[in-house]
Parts: sequence; C-alpha cells; structure tokens
Amino acid sequence: MNLDALPSHAARFLLSPEAMYLGIEALMERTAAALRDGDGIVVDRMSWTVPTLHPEVLNAQNIWQVDRPFEAHQRHYAKRNIALYVASPFWLLMEGETTEVRCHIHPDDPNPRFPVLRSFAESGFTDYLAMIQPPRTEYEKAPVTFATRRPGGFSETDLAALRALLPLLTLVLTLAGQRVRSRDVLETYVGVDAASRVLDGNIRRGEMIDVEAAVCFCDLRDFTRLSQELSQEDLLQLLHEAFEVVVGAMQECGGDVLKFIGDAVLAVFRRGPDEVDLAQAAHRAMRAALLVIQRAEQAHLRRQEAGLSPLKLGLAVHVGHVAYGNIGAPTRLDFTVIGATVNVASRLEGFCKVLGAPLVLSEAVTDLLGQKQDAELGLRLQDFGLHSLRGVATPMRLFGGFPTSET
Repeated sequence: MNLDALPSHAARFLLSPEAMYLGIEALMERTAAALRDGDGIVVDRMSWTVPTLHPEVLNAQNIWQVDRPFEAHQRHYAKRNIALYVASPFWLLMEGETTEVRCHIHPDDPNPRFPVLRSFAESGFTDYLAMIQPPRTEYEKAPVTFATRRPGGFSETDLAALRALLPLLTLVLTLAGQRVRSRDVLETYVGVDAASRVLDGNIRRGEMIDVEAAVCFCDLRDFTRLSQELSQEDLLQLLHEAFEVVVGAMQECGGDVLKFIGDAVLAVFRRGPDEVDLAQAAHRAMRAALLVIQRAEQAHLRRQEAGLSPLKLGLAVHVGHVAYGNIGAPTRLDFTVIGATVNVASRLEGFCKVLGAPLVLSEAVTDLLGQKQDAELGLRLQDFGLHSLRGVATPMRLFGGFPTSET
C-alpha cells in the first residue's frame, strides 16, 4: 500500500468504527462520497464481485452507481455465460494474467477492447478501472471496479489513490461480505427464520420460545424398497427432485423448512404476530401441501416418461403449540421444534398409506379451515373417523385431503 498516495478522507471513513458495521451498499456510497467531496476523485460507479457460499450461486456482483438504485446480481452456476465472461475484464483478473485492467472509454469507438464497455459509453462514462486484491483470503478473487464520467477520465493521481485504497477498501467490504456469507450458509442449512435468530444471538442450549404453528411432515412413499433397488446415484436424484418439490412449495407459502430426516421433511408455518388465531397459518400450510401434491404428480409423470422410479409423497398437517429453539449437546446444537404437536404430525403422516390419501389432517386443522377448503383451496375432505396414534393417549379423528382442482 502506497501511504503517500492514499486518499485521506476515504481512508479515514473506512477506518472509522461506523464503517465496520455498514452493509455493502452503504460502504460503496459513503466511500464514493468521501472520494468525491474530500479527495477530489470523481467515482460515479463502483462494483464488487464476490464469491458466495450459496449452493446455487457462483458469485454476487454488487453495483453502486450515482444515478441508479443499488443492484446486487446473483450469478447462478446453472446460468453462467462463459462466452460473456471470457470477453470481459474479469477473465484477465480471475485467471491471474494481471491484477489491473484500465480502459479509456470513447463513445465513438465501435469495437472497444471489451464489449461490456459499449454500455458504459452509452451511459456517459469516460474511464474504467478494474482491480483484484492479491491473494490473502477467501475473497482473493473479488474484483473491484471504478468508473467515472469526468471529462478526460481518471488522472494519474486518481489512479494511484485508488490503487492505494484497494487493500483497505476490500478489507472493510470483506467484513460486510462475511455477514452476507454467514447468512447464506445458515439459511441454506437451518432455514431463513432460524438463521435470523442464530445471527441475532439465540445460540444457548435450551433457549426456546413457545409458538403456535401448523406443522407439516412429508416423506417419500416406498423409500425403504427404493433404497434397496436403486443405485446410489438414482436414489440421490430421486431425493433431490422430491426435496426440491417440497421445499419450493413450503417456502413459497411462508413456511420454514427446518429439517430433512432421511427421506422426510419437517416444515412449520408459525402464527404471525398480526394473526388473530392459527387459521391463516393452517391455510398457508394447506396451500403448500396442495402445491406439493400437484408438483409431485407432474414430476412423477415426467419420471415415468423417462423410465425412472416413481415419485410419490405423503403429507400430514397438525396445529398447536411447539417449542422452537436450540436443543442438543453443549457443543452441537440443532435449531428445531419439539413437542406434542410435532409428534402428532409425524404420526399422522404414517396414515397416508394406510388410508390411501395423499394428505392427512387432524380435526384441529379442519376446524380452523372452516369452509376455506372448498372456496379457496380446492380441497375435498374425507372423514376417516377415530384412529389410535402410537404414543398418543386419546384416539384422534383423521381426515384425508384430496385436491379437487389445479392449485
């Protein structure tokens, strides 16, 4: 780092206690303001592209521009445009050919060095600088770019200042990026709400809250047989396809997917703070269950056409109080739900095959739904009478749920 060239106002801001706790957007905006107002360096656009720890997302490009809303683009593994990447400045940076790419931008240049600079020229930019921090952390391949509309572009003094600022800027951006990275990992492994609670400090064993919720269990039919007949690769593909159906529907309807238990999924739909009772939570759980049934049938038909093993799911929904929080050993915790409501929902799911219904509900659920199952959900209920559930003292009235229309 060239301390003599370091832009003092931007550096003081980045070293301030306030900067340590800001998000990526605020850091970029405030850094650009300090460069412009304090150091006389006009930066009209700044970006930081950072690798993620998200299973579907390769990296996230964060873009601040003075006259546009902040943008955070996720680049997915499945949607990578290799040709566009190879034709960009990032290719040279990421492949180690150089640590810096600087381009003057000319609006009348029909063939700029990099095709992406055409859009920069159209937006009035005159100069572009992309740099990458030398290897030191997991963020070593995290390019930072600066662009200006200043006539004549960046001066040599400006360039020296931005180069000197890069190590400090990337260090502070990394702090903000780590918070995003941590949230991505936690949301992937424990769910959105549980991740929020853990990051807020709810991490002590036995730290639990009592909540009202609709609890949904779902699992694959005939999994034991299929696990013996299918190859490991085919079995994993079946599980992935089934879980994708279930998790997508649960999350779309406001559920928190807490756990995969072998071939089963546990999800909860907590009563919201503004909801009078559990009816709305039960309604969301039912919409999710019907979506699962519809999408599972579509997936099953596709698999049949491809000559693959069947995909059949069974679901159950029950409502009541649950304990929600941390349970486990001192050094290995699980953020989950426990209680009688969860146990009953698990037992109900086992009746799907016995009763020949894709969905089994407790009477408590049907009481909350009232007439909504016909008017809004497209659901036909069949009363299967009283049944004894293992571990439950009193027999319970069970209902089968059957879709009556497209969900």
